[in-house]
Amino acid sequence: MHKQFPAEFPEVMRQYEATSKSLGHQHPYALRLLQVALQLAPSFFLDELHSLAKEMDLIPEPCAIDDAGQKYYSLDAMAEKLGVSANEVAQHMATLKADAAAMGLSDAIQAKDARELHPLH
Repeated sequence: MHKQFPAEFPEVMRQYEATSKSLGHQHPYALRLLQVALQLAPSFFLDELHSLAKEMDLIPEPCAIDDAGQKYYSLDAMAEKLGVSANEVAQHMATLKADAAAMGLSDAIQAKDARELHPLH
């Protein structure tokens, strides 16, 4: 099976890499370009990124799953992995959601009431 990327993806990634190199990967412009790239990325690429992040121990184990099979992570567990407070993670997530909305992108950060989820452990 040939894995194919949308035509726009390589150009957005080049823009992200150049912006990240010149302004830093945490700069708002770089983060916005990364969001666009992730929106354009095919599912096989996102799956590979997720696997790599797990291998590198950058993300915690999911704590719950919804009826559709979507996995969810604890805010506290994410904060612990990142070495920041849960409040900082929540603020960063809110910024990413607002940026995505301002750019007309779908919401990549899924949040649900824990009562709607099924615990995994």
